[in-house]
Amino acid sequence: MIELKDFLDYIKQKVVIKKAIYFMFSMGIAYYEVPQKEDFLKSTGYKDIINPALDEIQQSMELHDIARDDLAKYLWDIEPYLAYLLVETKIPTDLVMLSLLDKELDIYDIFAIPLEALPEAADPKYGIVLLDDKSSANHQGVFFGDDFYYYNPLYRARRDAKTPPYLIHLLTEQKKNKNSVSLRLDKTISLAKEHYKPFMREFSELYQGREINLDEIQFPLHPGNSEFFCVYNPETMKKIQFRISHRKDSEHWIEVEELWDIHGNEEQELFRTRYLHSIFNPQTNTFVHVDGSFNFYNNDNYKIRVKQQINAHANLHIKQWLVEGEISVTDWGQMILHFFNDPNLILDAFKGNLIEEVFGENPIE
Repeated sequence: MIELKDFLDYIKQKVVIKKAIYFMFSMGIAYYEVPQKEDFLKSTGYKDIINPALDEIQQSMELHDIARDDLAKYLWDIEPYLAYLLVETKIPTDLVMLSLLDKELDIYDIFAIPLEALPEAADPKYGIVLLDDKSSANHQGVFFGDDFYYYNPLYRARRDAKTPPYLIHLLTEQKKNKNSVSLRLDKTISLAKEHYKPFMREFSELYQGREINLDEIQFPLHPGNSEFFCVYNPETMKKIQFRISHRKDSEHWIEVEELWDIHGNEEQELFRTRYLHSIFNPQTNTFVHVDGSFNFYNNDNYKIRVKQQINAHANLHIKQWLVEGEISVTDWGQMILHFFNDPNLILDAFKGNLIEEVFGENPIE
């Protein structure tokens, strides 16, 4: 008989299981909220997405002669609440097992396997969808066309949220300025809008923060042909790099990428960074293009990347959102601030506290 740990490792590699985990993860329901999942599975749309994974688990358990009691005994030491559900309730075994597997999601799998399925309206090159006037966002996702799309985990929607992530709010507000807004949407984590059931926790929200005023950004928007700057946190060893380059028609490209310290993580297989690209028109003092993406680097390429300026060494580049039109410097600053989610470093940059970065070799691709 196969060991349960080996069985769980085996079953989690199946794509149908990974897709179900991805969907539940994007819904924002925690892995231990099994009764809530059971309630959703009674609804049209949700059961159609999750049931194939439950069928796979059921068939595999029968094939390897794994009983409900076997799983309960295994879980008592590592997940006693899930074990309790198996012993004291009638919640199906396959749902409890799927919930156990739902503890973790490998973000890279979304794009590498891929689990993602882009809508027909997605741009064939960048994978993003231009939102129309009927599109709207809530705390869990985006209504577009006839469907509701949950946010993928890269959007960082809070499980206790009652409103859209603030970055999403900033982006969709740009439509009021007659700017075009595009987001990455995924059919794998969508369902018909008439089948969507909102899920909201009733926790009270306490916000502890500071008021941030970006009206007087001191960032060097008008430099020479190609300049490199960074801001750096000596405690975390994290840096955010900026590259400003002169392009056609007097436009300036301003690129931004975060870099995490590799010391102590030299054996890590994969690194993920945020990257922002923007185009500034000095004649109008506005941005005509701002987009946010994620770069994935394997170990070898990241070791090269951390020793250089912003370049094209990423193994995978995933565009997440795009705004085009006339974007004010203040709005550009807000997008950077809430995309990178590191206010201390970003505010240092906007106050002009930048360090000019020089490397011995800097091949730009």
